[in-house]
Amino acid sequence: MKQRKDLAPPVDTALQRLFDEGNKVDAFAQKLFPEGVSVDGFGTSAAQKTKKAIDSGATILFQPTFFTKDLSCRGDILVKNGNVWDIYEVKSSTHTKEEHEIDVAFQRICLEDAGYQVGKTFIVHINNQYVRQGEIDPHELFAIEDVTEEALAHVAEIKRLIPEALKVTEWSTTPGALHLKSCRDPYKCEYLTCYIPELNDDHVYAIASELETDRLKAFLERGLIQPSQVPPDLLESLGAFNLPDKKKEPLVNIDKEAIQRELSSLQYPLYFFDYETWFPAIPPFDGFHPYGQIPFQYSLHILREPNGELEHVEFLAEEHRDPSPHLAETLKGHTGDTGTFISWNSRFEEARNREIGERLPQYADFFADINDRMFDLMQIVKQGHYVDSRFGGSASIKKVLPVMCPELSYADLTIHEGGTASASWPKLTDPTLPPTEKEKLKKDMLEYCGLDTLAMVEIYRKFREVADL
Repeated sequence: MKQRKDLAPPVDTALQRLFDEGNKVDAFAQKLFPEGVSVDGFGTSAAQKTKKAIDSGATILFQPTFFTKDLSCRGDILVKNGNVWDIYEVKSSTHTKEEHEIDVAFQRICLEDAGYQVGKTFIVHINNQYVRQGEIDPHELFAIEDVTEEALAHVAEIKRLIPEALKVTEWSTTPGALHLKSCRDPYKCEYLTCYIPELNDDHVYAIASELETDRLKAFLERGLIQPSQVPPDLLESLGAFNLPDKKKEPLVNIDKEAIQRELSSLQYPLYFFDYETWFPAIPPFDGFHPYGQIPFQYSLHILREPNGELEHVEFLAEEHRDPSPHLAETLKGHTGDTGTFISWNSRFEEARNREIGERLPQYADFFADINDRMFDLMQIVKQGHYVDSRFGGSASIKKVLPVMCPELSYADLTIHEGGTASASWPKLTDPTLPPTEKEKLKKDMLEYCGLDTLAMVEIYRKFREVADL
Protein backbone atom coordinates (compact mmCIF):
# COMPACT_ATOMS: atom_id res chain seq x y z
CA MET A 1 0.00 0.00 0.00
CA LYS A 2 2.98 2.29 0.51
CA GLN A 3 3.84 2.09 -3.19
CA ARG A 4 0.30 1.74 -4.54
CA LYS A 5 -1.85 4.13 -2.53
CA ASP A 6 -4.29 4.15 -5.43
CA LEU A 7 -5.28 0.60 -4.45
CA ALA A 8 -6.63 1.67 -1.05
CA PRO A 9 -10.40 1.03 -0.91
CA PRO A 10 -12.63 4.12 -0.79
CA VAL A 11 -13.92 5.13 2.63
CA ASP A 12 -17.68 4.68 2.34
CA THR A 13 -20.26 5.38 5.06
CA ALA A 14 -20.04 1.88 6.52
CA LEU A 15 -16.23 1.93 6.70
CA GLN A 16 -16.26 5.42 8.17
CA ARG A 17 -18.60 4.12 10.87
CA LEU A 18 -15.97 1.56 11.88
CA PHE A 19 -13.32 4.28 12.06
CA ASP A 20 -15.63 6.53 14.09
CA GLU A 21 -16.52 3.73 16.50
CA GLY A 22 -12.84 2.97 17.06
CA ASN A 23 -12.09 6.63 17.73
CA LYS A 24 -14.97 6.86 20.23
CA VAL A 25 -13.76 3.78 22.07
CA ASP A 26 -10.20 5.15 22.19
CA ALA A 27 -11.41 8.48 23.56
CA PHE A 28 -13.66 6.87 26.16
CA ALA A 29 -10.89 4.55 27.34
CA GLN A 30 -8.82 7.59 28.24
CA LYS A 31 -11.31 8.21 31.07
CA LEU A 32 -9.68 5.24 32.80
CA PHE A 33 -6.63 7.48 33.32
CA PRO A 34 -7.94 11.00 34.04
CA GLU A 35 -4.43 12.41 34.60
CA GLY A 36 -3.26 11.55 31.11
CA VAL A 37 -1.66 13.96 28.64
CA SER A 38 -2.67 13.82 24.97
CA VAL A 39 -0.02 13.92 22.25
CA ASP A 40 -1.41 15.54 19.12
CA GLY A 41 -0.48 14.83 15.55
CA PHE A 42 1.28 12.09 13.62
CA GLY A 43 4.76 11.26 12.39
CA THR A 44 7.98 12.91 13.43
CA SER A 45 6.31 15.98 14.95
CA ALA A 46 4.21 13.71 17.21
CA ALA A 47 7.36 11.80 18.20
CA GLN A 48 9.03 15.07 19.17
CA LYS A 49 5.99 16.09 21.23
CA THR A 50 6.01 12.68 22.93
CA LYS A 51 9.65 13.07 23.94
CA LYS A 52 8.99 16.60 25.16
CA ALA A 53 6.07 15.42 27.30
CA ILE A 54 8.18 12.65 28.84
CA ASP A 55 11.09 14.99 29.48
CA SER A 56 8.63 17.37 31.17
CA GLY A 57 7.61 14.66 33.63
CA ALA A 58 4.39 13.30 32.11
CA THR A 59 3.64 9.82 33.45
CA ILE A 60 0.49 9.01 31.44
CA LEU A 61 0.44 9.62 27.70
CA PHE A 62 -2.40 9.28 25.20
CA GLN A 63 -1.51 8.50 21.56
CA PRO A 64 2.30 8.66 22.05
CA THR A 65 4.49 8.22 18.98
CA PHE A 66 8.01 6.77 18.84
CA PHE A 67 10.55 6.69 16.02
CA THR A 68 13.76 4.71 15.73
CA LYS A 69 16.14 4.23 12.84
CA ASP A 70 13.88 1.70 11.10
CA LEU A 71 10.67 1.55 13.14
CA SER A 72 7.82 3.74 14.27
CA CYS A 73 4.71 3.13 16.33
CA ARG A 74 1.81 5.06 17.77
CA GLY A 75 0.27 3.65 20.93
CA ASP A 76 -2.99 4.30 22.74
CA ILE A 77 -2.07 4.71 26.40
CA LEU A 78 1.35 4.62 28.05
CA VAL A 79 1.63 4.64 31.85
CA LYS A 80 4.85 5.04 33.82
CA ASN A 81 5.19 2.46 36.58
CA GLY A 82 8.34 3.17 38.57
CA ASN A 83 11.23 3.05 36.11
CA VAL A 84 9.32 1.25 33.36
CA TRP A 85 6.44 2.05 31.03
CA ASP A 86 3.34 -0.10 30.82
CA ILE A 87 1.55 -0.31 27.46
CA TYR A 88 -2.24 -0.22 27.31
CA GLU A 89 -3.59 -0.93 23.83
CA VAL A 90 -7.28 -0.12 23.36
CA LYS A 91 -9.38 -2.36 21.13
CA SER A 92 -13.03 -2.01 20.23
CA SER A 93 -13.48 -5.80 20.21
CA THR A 94 -15.06 -7.70 23.11
CA HIS A 95 -12.12 -10.03 23.67
CA THR A 96 -8.38 -10.23 23.12
CA LYS A 97 -7.14 -11.66 19.83
CA GLU A 98 -3.71 -12.95 18.85
CA GLU A 99 -3.16 -9.98 16.55
CA HIS A 100 -3.64 -7.69 19.56
CA GLU A 101 -0.83 -9.49 21.35
CA ILE A 102 1.35 -9.09 18.26
CA ASP A 103 0.44 -5.40 18.15
CA VAL A 104 1.64 -4.69 21.69
CA ALA A 105 4.69 -6.91 21.17
CA PHE A 106 5.73 -4.72 18.25
CA GLN A 107 5.14 -1.59 20.34
CA ARG A 108 7.40 -3.08 23.03
CA ILE A 109 10.16 -3.62 20.46
CA CYS A 110 9.78 -0.09 19.11
CA LEU A 111 9.83 1.54 22.56
CA GLU A 112 12.84 -0.47 23.66
CA ASP A 113 14.68 0.44 20.43
CA ALA A 114 13.86 4.06 21.23
CA GLY A 115 15.56 3.70 24.62
CA TYR A 116 12.60 3.18 26.96
CA GLN A 117 12.21 0.25 29.33
CA VAL A 118 8.86 -1.53 29.04
CA GLY A 119 7.15 -3.32 31.92
CA LYS A 120 3.77 -4.91 31.32
CA THR A 121 1.48 -4.89 28.32
CA PHE A 122 -2.30 -4.78 28.56
CA ILE A 123 -5.24 -5.01 26.18
CA VAL A 124 -8.18 -2.77 27.04
CA HIS A 125 -11.31 -4.12 25.37
CA ILE A 126 -15.07 -3.79 25.60
CA ASN A 127 -16.87 -5.74 28.34
CA ASN A 128 -19.82 -7.25 26.49
CA GLN A 129 -21.55 -8.15 29.77
CA TYR A 130 -22.02 -4.50 30.64
CA VAL A 131 -25.56 -3.07 30.42
CA ARG A 132 -25.99 0.66 30.58
CA GLN A 133 -28.10 2.12 33.35
CA GLY A 134 -27.48 5.84 33.70
CA GLU A 135 -24.06 7.42 33.27
CA ILE A 136 -21.39 5.06 31.95
CA ASP A 137 -18.58 4.03 34.29
CA PRO A 138 -15.50 3.36 32.10
CA HIS A 139 -14.26 0.79 34.63
CA GLU A 140 -17.42 -1.23 34.00
CA LEU A 141 -17.54 -0.66 30.24
CA PHE A 142 -13.97 -1.88 29.72
CA ALA A 143 -12.06 -5.03 30.68
CA ILE A 144 -8.28 -4.79 31.12
CA GLU A 145 -6.34 -7.96 30.32
CA ASP A 146 -2.67 -8.51 31.11
CA VAL A 147 -1.06 -10.05 28.00
CA THR A 148 2.56 -9.48 28.95
CA GLU A 149 3.49 -13.15 28.76
CA GLU A 150 1.67 -13.68 25.48
CA ALA A 151 3.22 -10.58 23.90
CA LEU A 152 6.74 -11.57 24.97
CA ALA A 153 6.22 -14.94 23.27
CA HIS A 154 5.82 -13.11 19.94
CA VAL A 155 8.86 -10.83 20.25
CA ALA A 156 11.47 -13.14 18.75
CA GLU A 157 9.34 -13.95 15.69
CA ILE A 158 8.48 -10.30 15.10
CA LYS A 159 12.15 -9.32 15.28
CA ARG A 160 12.88 -12.01 12.72
CA LEU A 161 10.19 -10.71 10.35
CA ILE A 162 10.99 -6.99 10.65
CA PRO A 163 13.86 -7.06 8.09
CA GLU A 164 11.58 -8.89 5.63
CA ALA A 165 8.80 -6.34 6.19
CA LEU A 166 11.25 -3.48 5.62
CA LYS A 167 12.23 -5.04 2.29
CA VAL A 168 8.56 -5.23 1.27
CA THR A 169 8.14 -1.50 1.85
CA GLU A 170 10.83 -0.94 -0.76
CA TRP A 171 9.09 -2.95 -3.48
CA SER A 172 8.56 -0.91 -6.62
CA THR A 173 5.20 -0.33 -8.29
CA THR A 174 6.25 -2.58 -11.16
CA PRO A 175 4.56 -6.00 -10.91
CA GLY A 176 6.92 -8.90 -10.60
CA ALA A 177 7.34 -12.52 -9.64
CA LEU A 178 7.82 -11.59 -6.00
CA HIS A 179 4.21 -10.37 -5.70
CA LEU A 180 2.84 -13.61 -7.09
CA LYS A 181 5.13 -16.04 -5.30
CA SER A 182 4.73 -14.38 -1.89
CA CYS A 183 0.92 -14.44 -1.85
CA ARG A 184 -0.16 -16.49 1.16
CA ASP A 185 -3.90 -16.59 0.47
CA PRO A 186 -4.58 -16.39 -3.29
CA TYR A 187 -8.25 -17.30 -2.81
CA LYS A 188 -8.94 -14.08 -0.89
CA CYS A 189 -6.32 -11.55 -1.96
CA GLU A 190 -8.16 -8.80 -3.84
CA TYR A 191 -5.00 -7.11 -5.07
CA LEU A 192 -3.55 -9.93 -7.18
CA THR A 193 -5.55 -8.93 -10.23
CA CYS A 194 -3.80 -5.56 -10.12
CA TYR A 195 -0.54 -7.33 -10.96
CA ILE A 196 -1.19 -10.58 -12.82
CA PRO A 197 -2.85 -9.12 -15.97
CA GLU A 198 0.29 -7.06 -16.52
CA LEU A 199 2.60 -10.09 -16.52
CA ASN A 200 3.37 -11.51 -19.93
CA ASP A 201 2.71 -15.16 -20.73
CA ASP A 202 6.35 -16.22 -20.60
CA HIS A 203 6.77 -14.62 -17.20
CA VAL A 204 3.73 -16.40 -15.78
CA TYR A 205 4.92 -19.68 -17.29
CA ALA A 206 8.16 -19.35 -15.40
CA ILE A 207 6.47 -18.40 -12.12
CA ALA A 208 3.90 -21.20 -12.31
CA SER A 209 6.55 -23.90 -12.10
CA GLU A 210 7.82 -22.39 -8.85
CA LEU A 211 4.48 -22.04 -7.08
CA GLU A 212 3.28 -24.44 -4.42
CA THR A 213 0.52 -26.78 -5.67
CA ASP A 214 -2.25 -25.24 -3.57
CA ARG A 215 -1.39 -21.71 -4.65
CA LEU A 216 -1.16 -22.65 -8.31
CA LYS A 217 -4.58 -24.34 -8.13
CA ALA A 218 -6.02 -21.23 -6.50
CA PHE A 219 -4.72 -18.98 -9.30
CA LEU A 220 -6.07 -21.34 -11.96
CA GLU A 221 -9.48 -21.70 -10.32
CA ARG A 222 -9.82 -17.92 -10.06
CA GLY A 223 -8.84 -17.54 -13.71
CA LEU A 224 -5.85 -15.37 -12.85
CA ILE A 225 -3.51 -17.78 -14.64
CA GLN A 226 -4.61 -19.65 -17.75
CA PRO A 227 -3.89 -23.40 -18.17
CA SER A 228 -1.91 -22.57 -21.31
CA GLN A 229 0.50 -20.59 -19.13
CA VAL A 230 1.39 -23.62 -16.99
CA PRO A 231 3.92 -26.29 -18.00
CA PRO A 232 1.86 -29.30 -19.30
CA ASP A 233 3.52 -31.82 -17.00
CA LEU A 234 2.87 -29.58 -14.00
CA LEU A 235 -0.76 -29.04 -15.02
CA GLU A 236 -1.25 -32.78 -15.33
CA SER A 237 0.23 -33.39 -11.91
CA LEU A 238 -2.39 -31.16 -10.26
CA GLY A 239 -5.15 -33.70 -10.88
CA ALA A 240 -8.80 -32.70 -11.08
CA PHE A 241 -9.81 -29.20 -10.01
CA ASN A 242 -12.46 -26.63 -10.96
CA LEU A 243 -11.68 -24.21 -13.75
CA PRO A 244 -13.93 -21.19 -14.40
CA ASP A 245 -16.26 -21.71 -17.36
CA LYS A 246 -18.24 -18.64 -18.35
CA LYS A 247 -20.14 -20.60 -21.01
CA LYS A 248 -21.42 -23.16 -18.55
CA GLU A 249 -25.21 -23.19 -18.19
CA PRO A 250 -26.48 -22.50 -14.66
CA LEU A 251 -27.59 -25.48 -12.65
CA VAL A 252 -31.16 -25.09 -11.37
CA ASN A 253 -32.87 -27.63 -9.15
CA ILE A 254 -36.41 -27.04 -7.84
CA ASP A 255 -38.25 -29.25 -5.35
CA LYS A 256 -41.84 -28.23 -6.07
CA GLU A 257 -43.38 -30.44 -3.41
CA ALA A 258 -41.12 -29.06 -0.70
CA ILE A 259 -41.86 -25.46 -1.71
CA GLN A 260 -45.59 -26.21 -1.81
CA ARG A 261 -45.36 -27.75 1.64
CA GLU A 262 -43.50 -24.74 3.06
CA LEU A 263 -45.76 -22.09 1.53
CA SER A 264 -49.00 -23.91 2.41
CA SER A 265 -48.22 -23.27 6.08
CA LEU A 266 -48.54 -19.50 5.61
CA GLN A 267 -51.65 -17.66 6.75
CA TYR A 268 -52.89 -14.46 5.15
CA PRO A 269 -52.39 -11.59 5.57
CA LEU A 270 -48.67 -11.92 4.93
CA TYR A 271 -46.42 -9.32 6.56
CA PHE A 272 -43.07 -9.09 4.78
CA PHE A 273 -40.95 -7.60 7.51
CA ASP A 274 -37.40 -6.22 7.88
CA TYR A 275 -35.52 -4.24 10.55
CA GLU A 276 -32.56 -1.91 10.16
CA THR A 277 -30.41 -1.58 13.26
CA TRP A 278 -27.54 0.39 14.73
CA PHE A 279 -25.05 -1.38 17.01
CA PRO A 280 -22.55 1.05 18.60
CA ALA A 281 -19.70 -0.12 20.80
CA ILE A 282 -20.65 2.33 23.54
CA PRO A 283 -24.36 1.90 24.37
CA PRO A 284 -26.12 5.27 23.94
CA PHE A 285 -29.34 4.36 25.77
CA ASP A 286 -30.25 2.60 29.02
CA GLY A 287 -30.96 -1.11 28.77
CA PHE A 288 -28.49 -1.77 25.94
CA HIS A 289 -25.13 -3.55 26.11
CA PRO A 290 -22.09 -2.84 23.90
CA TYR A 291 -22.84 -3.63 20.26
CA GLY A 292 -26.46 -4.26 21.18
CA GLN A 293 -28.71 -4.06 18.12
CA ILE A 294 -30.95 -0.98 18.23
CA PRO A 295 -33.82 -1.25 15.72
CA PHE A 296 -34.53 2.22 14.38
CA GLN A 297 -36.41 1.37 11.19
CA TYR A 298 -38.67 -1.22 9.65
CA SER A 299 -40.38 -1.83 6.34
CA LEU A 300 -43.60 -3.82 6.11
CA HIS A 301 -45.18 -4.98 2.87
CA ILE A 302 -48.61 -6.51 3.41
CA LEU A 303 -50.35 -8.98 1.13
CA ARG A 304 -53.85 -9.83 2.34
CA GLU A 305 -54.60 -12.48 -0.29
CA PRO A 306 -52.60 -14.30 -3.00
CA ASN A 307 -53.45 -11.92 -5.82
CA GLY A 308 -54.38 -8.96 -3.66
CA GLU A 309 -53.08 -5.42 -3.87
CA LEU A 310 -49.72 -4.98 -2.18
CA GLU A 311 -49.70 -2.49 0.72
CA HIS A 312 -46.65 -0.83 2.24
CA VAL A 313 -46.10 0.86 5.60
CA GLU A 314 -42.85 1.82 7.28
CA PHE A 315 -41.21 3.38 10.32
CA LEU A 316 -38.05 5.43 10.72
CA ALA A 317 -37.03 7.11 13.98
CA GLU A 318 -35.75 10.62 13.36
CA GLU A 319 -34.59 11.63 16.85
CA HIS A 320 -31.53 10.39 18.73
CA ARG A 321 -33.25 8.56 21.57
CA ASP A 322 -34.24 4.95 22.19
CA PRO A 323 -36.58 4.20 19.27
CA SER A 324 -38.06 1.09 20.92
CA PRO A 325 -41.27 2.55 22.46
CA HIS A 326 -42.29 4.46 19.32
CA LEU A 327 -41.35 1.54 17.06
CA ALA A 328 -43.37 -0.94 19.14
CA GLU A 329 -46.42 1.28 19.23
CA THR A 330 -46.27 1.94 15.48
CA LEU A 331 -45.74 -1.71 14.56
CA LYS A 332 -48.68 -2.76 16.71
CA GLY A 333 -50.85 -0.28 14.83
CA HIS A 334 -49.66 -1.59 11.47
CA THR A 335 -50.37 -5.28 12.14
CA GLY A 336 -53.21 -7.53 13.23
CA ASP A 337 -53.72 -10.56 15.43
CA THR A 338 -53.67 -13.04 12.52
CA GLY A 339 -51.38 -13.66 9.57
CA THR A 340 -47.78 -14.72 9.01
CA PHE A 341 -44.71 -12.50 9.39
CA ILE A 342 -42.11 -13.25 6.70
CA SER A 343 -38.45 -12.31 6.99
CA TRP A 344 -35.24 -13.31 5.26
CA ASN A 345 -33.11 -14.92 7.96
CA SER A 346 -35.87 -14.50 10.52
CA ARG A 347 -33.59 -15.28 13.47
CA PHE A 348 -32.38 -11.69 13.30
CA GLU A 349 -35.87 -10.16 13.52
CA GLU A 350 -36.92 -12.72 16.16
CA ALA A 351 -33.93 -11.78 18.35
CA ARG A 352 -34.72 -8.08 18.08
CA ASN A 353 -38.36 -8.78 18.96
CA ARG A 354 -37.33 -10.67 22.11
CA GLU A 355 -34.97 -7.89 23.14
CA ILE A 356 -37.60 -5.18 22.70
CA GLY A 357 -40.05 -7.29 24.72
CA GLU A 358 -37.49 -7.60 27.51
CA ARG A 359 -36.87 -3.84 27.59
CA LEU A 360 -40.58 -3.01 27.27
CA PRO A 361 -42.57 -5.60 29.25
CA GLN A 362 -45.85 -4.01 28.19
CA TYR A 363 -45.09 -5.19 24.62
CA ALA A 364 -43.58 -8.58 25.52
CA ASP A 365 -46.70 -10.56 24.57
CA PHE A 366 -47.09 -8.64 21.31
CA PHE A 367 -43.55 -9.42 20.14
CA ALA A 368 -43.73 -13.00 21.38
CA ASP A 369 -46.86 -13.45 19.26
CA ILE A 370 -45.05 -12.06 16.20
CA ASN A 371 -42.25 -14.57 16.72
CA ASP A 372 -44.77 -17.40 16.99
CA ARG A 373 -46.08 -16.37 13.56
CA MET A 374 -42.69 -15.87 11.87
CA PHE A 375 -41.65 -17.67 8.68
CA ASP A 376 -38.13 -17.59 7.27
CA LEU A 377 -38.34 -17.31 3.48
CA MET A 378 -34.59 -17.82 3.20
CA GLN A 379 -34.95 -21.44 4.30
CA ILE A 380 -36.42 -22.42 0.94
CA VAL A 381 -33.02 -21.60 -0.56
CA LYS A 382 -30.91 -22.67 2.40
CA GLN A 383 -32.55 -26.08 2.69
CA GLY A 384 -32.02 -26.71 -1.01
CA HIS A 385 -35.65 -26.56 -2.14
CA TYR A 386 -34.66 -23.95 -4.74
CA VAL A 387 -31.09 -24.20 -5.99
CA ASP A 388 -29.46 -22.07 -8.66
CA SER A 389 -25.72 -22.24 -9.23
CA ARG A 390 -25.74 -18.50 -9.89
CA PHE A 391 -26.42 -17.96 -6.18
CA GLY A 392 -22.79 -18.99 -5.70
CA GLY A 393 -23.75 -21.32 -2.87
CA SER A 394 -25.13 -18.40 -0.87
CA ALA A 395 -28.61 -17.89 0.56
CA SER A 396 -28.11 -14.13 0.96
CA ILE A 397 -30.92 -12.07 -0.50
CA LYS A 398 -28.25 -9.93 -2.22
CA LYS A 399 -27.21 -13.06 -4.15
CA VAL A 400 -30.67 -14.52 -4.73
CA LEU A 401 -32.51 -11.38 -5.86
CA PRO A 402 -30.42 -10.55 -8.98
CA VAL A 403 -30.93 -14.11 -10.25
CA MET A 404 -34.62 -14.54 -9.47
CA CYS A 405 -35.78 -10.94 -9.94
CA PRO A 406 -33.22 -9.12 -12.10
CA GLU A 407 -35.65 -6.24 -12.57
CA LEU A 408 -35.04 -5.26 -8.94
CA SER A 409 -31.59 -3.99 -8.06
CA TYR A 410 -29.86 -2.49 -5.04
CA ALA A 411 -27.33 -0.99 -7.45
CA ASP A 412 -29.88 1.66 -8.42
CA LEU A 413 -30.10 2.92 -4.83
CA THR A 414 -27.88 5.41 -3.02
CA ILE A 415 -27.63 2.97 -0.09
CA HIS A 416 -26.67 -0.51 -1.33
CA GLU A 417 -26.24 -2.57 1.82
CA GLY A 418 -27.08 -2.83 5.50
CA GLY A 419 -23.78 -1.52 6.84
CA THR A 420 -24.32 1.84 5.18
CA ALA A 421 -27.96 1.91 6.28
CA SER A 422 -26.90 1.28 9.87
CA ALA A 423 -24.24 3.97 9.76
CA SER A 424 -26.75 6.45 8.34
CA TRP A 425 -28.98 6.60 11.42
CA PRO A 426 -26.59 8.55 13.72
CA LYS A 427 -26.15 11.02 10.89
CA LEU A 428 -29.90 11.30 10.31
CA THR A 429 -30.55 11.99 13.99
CA ASP A 430 -27.76 14.56 14.30
CA PRO A 431 -29.52 17.87 15.09
CA THR A 432 -26.84 19.79 13.19
CA LEU A 433 -27.64 18.04 9.89
CA PRO A 434 -29.14 20.59 7.45
CA PRO A 435 -32.85 19.93 6.71
CA THR A 436 -32.29 19.35 2.99
CA GLU A 437 -29.59 16.76 3.66
CA LYS A 438 -31.77 15.11 6.29
CA GLU A 439 -34.68 14.75 3.87
CA LYS A 440 -32.41 13.29 1.21
CA LEU A 441 -30.87 10.81 3.65
CA LYS A 442 -34.29 9.86 4.99
CA LYS A 443 -35.51 9.15 1.46
CA ASP A 444 -32.46 7.00 0.73
CA MET A 445 -32.88 5.00 3.96
CA LEU A 446 -36.56 4.37 3.33
CA GLU A 447 -35.89 3.25 -0.24
CA TYR A 448 -33.25 0.76 0.86
CA CYS A 449 -35.28 -0.84 3.62
CA GLY A 450 -38.37 -0.82 1.40
CA LEU A 451 -36.53 -2.77 -1.28
CA ASP A 452 -35.56 -5.41 1.28
CA THR A 453 -39.19 -6.29 1.89
CA LEU A 454 -40.31 -5.77 -1.72
CA ALA A 455 -37.56 -8.19 -2.74
CA MET A 456 -39.07 -10.79 -0.40
CA VAL A 457 -42.51 -10.25 -1.92
CA GLU A 458 -41.23 -10.80 -5.46
CA ILE A 459 -39.13 -13.82 -4.51
CA TYR A 460 -42.15 -15.27 -2.70
CA ARG A 461 -44.21 -14.81 -5.88
CA LYS A 462 -41.51 -16.61 -7.90
CA PHE A 463 -41.57 -19.47 -5.43
CA ARG A 464 -45.35 -19.72 -5.79
CA GLU A 465 -45.03 -19.65 -9.56
CA VAL A 466 -42.48 -22.47 -9.82
CA ALA A 467 -44.47 -24.51 -7.30
CA ASP A 468 -47.64 -24.09 -9.39
CA LEU A 469 -49.50 -22.36 -6.56
